[in-house]
Amino acid sequence: MAGVLSLALAACVTVPSTRSPDLHEQARALAVRRLDDTGLRAAEARLALPSAANELWTPDRITVAAWYFDPQLAQARAEATRAAADAVLAAERANPTLELSPAKVFSGATASSPWTIGIAMLLPLLHPGEAVARRDVAIASTEMAKDQFALAVWQSRSRALSALREVLLTRRAEALAIRVATVEAAYRDSVRQRVAAGASDRNVQLTAELEAQRSAANLASRQAQRMAAEQSLASAIGVPWAALRDVPLTWPQLDAPPAPSALPAAALAQEAAWNRLDLAALLAQYRVADAQLRAAAGTRYPTTSIAPGYIYDQGQRYFSFGVDVELPLFHGAGARILASAAARDEAAAAVLARQADILHALDAARVDYTARYDAWTRMRLAAEAAQQVAGRAQRRRVAGEADRGSERIAQVAAAQAELAALDALTTTLDSLGKLEDAVQRPVWPPSRLSKASTTDDPLFFSPRDRSCAFPLTAVALH
Repeated sequence: MAGVLSLALAACVTVPSTRSPDLHEQARALAVRRLDDTGLRAAEARLALPSAANELWTPDRITVAAWYFDPQLAQARAEATRAAADAVLAAERANPTLELSPAKVFSGATASSPWTIGIAMLLPLLHPGEAVARRDVAIASTEMAKDQFALAVWQSRSRALSALREVLLTRRAEALAIRVATVEAAYRDSVRQRVAAGASDRNVQLTAELEAQRSAANLASRQAQRMAAEQSLASAIGVPWAALRDVPLTWPQLDAPPAPSALPAAALAQEAAWNRLDLAALLAQYRVADAQLRAAAGTRYPTTSIAPGYIYDQGQRYFSFGVDVELPLFHGAGARILASAAARDEAAAAVLARQADILHALDAARVDYTARYDAWTRMRLAAEAAQQVAGRAQRRRVAGEADRGSERIAQVAAAQAELAALDALTTTLDSLGKLEDAVQRPVWPPSRLSKASTTDDPLFFSPRDRSCAFPLTAVALH
């Protein structure tokens, strides 16, 4: 009996201490987050990224900051940990049951001891193949949790870089809108002066007033877009908006996205069809369903338990051996097997459907990027031509061949054309971001962070390697 109690006590596990979230404390901690955090600096140093105070914040540095601060990524990490723990729990087999049945004779006892004591251990036996199936379920479930966390890491990077790109482009658009509004206002003032002097018609003044008001409204809209973009960047990183004040942001070669011909169609299709993280998670889900089907197939044999025991019966000692066998009187294993087979077929169909969606999304993204790139190229050439016209108008005004009105009209046209070209560049880069999300690997700009992988070519690794490149980097930050 003492040995049994010792065994029971040894099975006890200390429950980790819990602490309810303190909303006030968490709010204060979120409010004081800054990009000069010492932990973030240490993470950048481990990843061989420059972290000096005067260093520009490149896409890689913004990505690392998002991995360090992003609350959504912290939640995904906790979900992956919980899923891995659930997988271990599902793989455990049932513990044996100890049965103790003492009895005492109160009348008619003839033996020297009135006690009868029985003790037995009920030990459930595994079905054929159940141990291997449980192990495979645990392995596949753990892999699926890792893949889902890897997908969350990629999505965190995607959100952060999309927001960074938007901030840089909206700031540039705001500067151009200021230039347009300034030129339009100056032109309006000059028209007012000419109308007052009787040298121009009031209809010209009305047109100039309307154009100046439209430019001012466009400037206000551009300022709102810039502020919204900065808010989105702060949210994507996981810091307050004030933390981005006076932070020098940059994106190398933002004005030079790759030509569509520079993106290998075959390699992109291979990446999208074979190497997507969500596809890897679905494949792991299929392996889970397949292992569960094998476990269900083992239930064709009756559930059996053995019960070796010991009996002390009024001075007599016996060893006993019992067998418990499930009787399939109401149902057999057929329904369970059919349900498991249907779940496996559903998982296989989900893999095929996702693969088809991925390939269609990739084709659509490539076609869209090609069209956007061509439109931006044409708009950029038009903006350059408008700049040349504005330059000639300035030279003619200096030479006395034209008035300031003509020069300002040319300047407004050039600024508006440059703003239109910037808008075209914005849509082009957004389309390129969608193309990156379709293949779920860095396309542009090249990332130094993927070199944390141990593969020879960090941008083209298998799904299992894939879930260990960016994700392990992100885990290493804390």
